[in-house]
Order: sequence, then structure tokens, then C-alpha cells
Amino acid sequence: MTDPKRNVAHKMVLLAASLALFATACGGDAGPSSEESSAATAAATSNQVALQLTADVATTQLLDTADGGIVQLSDVVTGDRPVLLWYWAPH
Repeated sequence: MTDPKRNVAHKMVLLAASLALFATACGGDAGPSSEESSAATAAATSNQVALQLTADVATTQLLDTADGGIVQLSDVVTGDRPVLLWYWAPH
């Protein structure tokens, strides 16, 4: 038979671990300010029409989500590792 005090101790440890995990998951960096975010959104909106798709994937132009500028894929991804390209994002 299980000891009721031991059972309560296990539940308390599990509760404390869950709360610690929740606290670390919800904390963190505040992210960009609203001014930086609106400036990046405005730049991305104006640069979106200037994007050029090419037959060579490495020279395909992308929008940089940090500042809204245009960059080439080869500038962002370097090395010999495979890259998965997802051109549709629902969010």
C-alpha cells in the first residue's frame, strides 16, 4: 500500500516543477517595440512588390522579418545543410 504522505510529497514536487516550467515558458524577452515593429511592417509592405523570384533558388529574394528589408536566400542560409522552403504561411 502507498504511504499518503509520500503521495502528497510527489504531488507537491510535480506541482512545483509544473509551475517552474510554466514560469520559464511565459517569461523572456519583450520583443521589438511597437515603433520598430511598425517600421518593419511598413518597410515589408513597400518592399513586397519589389521581390523577384528567380529560377535559381539561392538568388531568390526574401523579406527579412526583423527590418522588412530584401535579402537573398544565399545571404541568409550558408553551409551544406539541406533547407526546407515553405512559401505559404497561414499566419
